Amino acid sequence: MATWEKYLAHGEILDIGGSRMYDDVGEQLAKVLRRPYDPENIPTLPDELLYHAEGLEWWNKIIWQKPFYQTHDEIRLFDAHGADIISRMQPGVTMIDLGAGDTRKVEHLLESFECGRLPATYLALDISRASLLHNVRYVADKHAAKDNVVRCAGLWGTFEDGVRYVKNIRSPRLFLSLGSVLCNDDWDKAVRNLQNWAEQLRPDDFLLVGMDGHLLPKDEEKIWAAYHTSNDLYREFFLNGFHHANRLAGQQWLTEENWSFRAELESVPTTRHRFFFKAKRDIRLEAFGRTIHAGEEFDWFDSHKYGETQVILMCSEAKLEVIQTWQAPGSEFRQYLLKRRSGDGHNDRDSAVSGL
Repeated sequence: MATWEKYLAHGEILDIGGSRMYDDVGEQLAKVLRRPYDPENIPTLPDELLYHAEGLEWWNKIIWQKPFYQTHDEIRLFDAHGADIISRMQPGVTMIDLGAGDTRKVEHLLESFECGRLPATYLALDISRASLLHNVRYVADKHAAKDNVVRCAGLWGTFEDGVRYVKNIRSPRLFLSLGSVLCNDDWDKAVRNLQNWAEQLRPDDFLLVGMDGHLLPKDEEKIWAAYHTSNDLYREFFLNGFHHANRLAGQQWLTEENWSFRAELESVPTTRHRFFFKAKRDIRLEAFGRTIHAGEEFDWFDSHKYGETQVILMCSEAKLEVIQTWQAPGSEFRQYLLKRRSGDGHNDRDSAVSGL
């Protein structure tokens, strides 16, 4: 019996730190707003503000639009290679879905476990309790029959909360980073993100990473369409983030009247689609003793792209070994099955930690 089964029922949501999260987000926002403006290092607003409650509903609508190819490519990869993935897993493996969101995509992988009759646990880690309630219920209902071999539950918290929690899972683990989550950052930070999870891996653990490898200049039209075919949906997505940023700051500073909504594609140092906001006028932030001046910018929700060679090098720097790579047909989206590289001095004491 997996450790979690002693504490989590099928379909249950466990608070591993999520109820404390928005105090932390408020502190992150305050740090950004207090920092002196540097045009060479554009500040970035916390992404957590975008995914709070209603924001995830808008995001789920966006990712199922046809031009948003990443969702559809990953489903095709799961349908084509799910059996190959589970052939490498041990019975009783626990999957931890990092930033799970909409579980309709990962259900295609869970169905491969059912078809292969390989017992497994699926744990969706997310910062939104409302999203978990909906999405864990979806997969739990799909696997509710007595003869189903996949059990499902949710973990409400941040990645940092997840790192602490997974130390107590004694079964082999498969960490899922779908939709370009872990590698979606500038090179050094993306390597640190990978390294952080690599340090959690034991010899019998795997990390499955999805990453978009469409690059400029040849893929410009496809990338742009993915983020701009549904402009009305993106507007609502960001307005929801405005609402929560204003609530935490204690004033209506982030509004359409004060800021212009912009986007661009960059090719250096890697391909990046960038959403950003530019101040139309001076804005006084009373609580932070600072004035944002007209022309200052904030980044929010940028999307980095890395090709196969770049991802392999990134994984090497993070002390990860690429076991298998799968590429979606007619696409530059790939999934990478990774293990911690042997001989890197990994301490396996965590495997002996008892359950919570």
